[in-house]
Amino acid sequence: MFKNINIFRPLIAILILFIPLYPKFPLLSVKGTYVAIRLDDIVIALAILIWLIFQIKNRFPFFKQKITWLFIVYFVAITISFTNAALIYQTEPTKLLLLHLARRFEYMSLFFIALESVKTLFDFKFLYIFTLVSSILVSVYGYGQKYFNFPIISTMNSEFSKGQLLQMNIWTRISATFAGHYDLAAFLSVVLIIILGVALITKNKIIKIVSLLSWLPIYQIFTYTASRISTFAFLGGVVFTLFFLKKYWWIVPVAALVVFSIFQSDDLSQRLMATIPALKNQFFTNKPSPKPVISSITPIPTVAKPVVTIPVTTQTTPIPTIVRHQPEPYPEVDADVGVARSGEIRFNAEWPRAITALKRNPLLGSGPGSITLATDNDYLRNLGETGLFGFISFFAISLFFVLKTIPLLFKKTVTSYNLLSIIFLGGLLTTLANAIFIDVFEASKTAYLFWIMTGLHYQSLTLKND
Repeated sequence: MFKNINIFRPLIAILILFIPLYPKFPLLSVKGTYVAIRLDDIVIALAILIWLIFQIKNRFPFFKQKITWLFIVYFVAITISFTNAALIYQTEPTKLLLLHLARRFEYMSLFFIALESVKTLFDFKFLYIFTLVSSILVSVYGYGQKYFNFPIISTMNSEFSKGQLLQMNIWTRISATFAGHYDLAAFLSVVLIIILGVALITKNKIIKIVSLLSWLPIYQIFTYTASRISTFAFLGGVVFTLFFLKKYWWIVPVAALVVFSIFQSDDLSQRLMATIPALKNQFFTNKPSPKPVISSITPIPTVAKPVVTIPVTTQTTPIPTIVRHQPEPYPEVDADVGVARSGEIRFNAEWPRAITALKRNPLLGSGPGSITLATDNDYLRNLGETGLFGFISFFAISLFFVLKTIPLLFKKTVTSYNLLSIIFLGGLLTTLANAIFIDVFEASKTAYLFWIMTGLHYQSLTLKND
């Protein structure tokens, strides 16, 4: 059966639809943390089981792939880090460290499943259609949140992560089916590059027209997230991709659209304008930035406009529950305060915590998931949790793709697979840029989709044209 039918192609197609669209409803909570076991964990576990059966039946062909050994080195690194943290340093309860270790194996396993899903150019086209449909549906839900009070499932704090269906107020930044606006922004910043790139290189007129018509509405949802880092990551990634696809005439209008959307969005433009003085206060003066009180349960009214408001109760809330909130007049807020708060959390709490963990054990770190659920910098998080061994082995995988794709950028004659590799490299670089301020490799939806993309990227580098 496995030899005659590529069962992994529809399997990955289902995941491409399911992962972005299914909200983070918890199935089973884990004591001591608000990370929960969810339906996507079950679905991906089944996918891994199918892949393992395939590997056993065919005598583990994935060992023949050179890149497999980079993954094995990383898996060894994080396993040693886990063992050291659990048995020697005891930085967190063993079950929590084990949960985070398993999650990292789970995320990266999709790379190997994606490898088996594409064998021809048609397979890429098939999966692209599902990617486009998924992105459209995510955006439709985002518009529903903004204009029709569609609920949101958030994991932005411990109270939200219980699975409540929250209704946004008029100032909340769009999250669509994702657990937070930053996750959605990171996802869309990559997907928009893929959609535009494919639209410009495909010879299929229907795919080209549908892709271009869908791109602008999806981009509008991207602007509603008002994410500064994702905006600049997208701008850099899309210019890079268009340049090396030799679509020079598209660079100016797309870049102009990004600049226009920044000024058109009051929230994004105010936050960007406030960022420069906030950084100046942080790094070049001794003047302390404003320090609003931070609540671990509900957002405070002094935070800039993107706030989800829910009533606080000591009673047990059934899951799921729609917590209705009617939009009310909202006071004008100084964007400097919101930006300063964001900077204070990163510069004075999250980042120093990661650096302290690294100093404690530079080689192995303090263990997977040991420095709380958010660091807002995946480089520092990786260093703090898995040390230099884990950090180098993890990013060696991304470096592999960069080095393998760079020669294609300067070839005079390129194949369809080469063009796809350039598009995937643009998405990879965009993800790496997002990782400076967003934990994209730990946020499940972005992590799952990143490893699927890298699996397809690897195949685009190794397959020959039909």
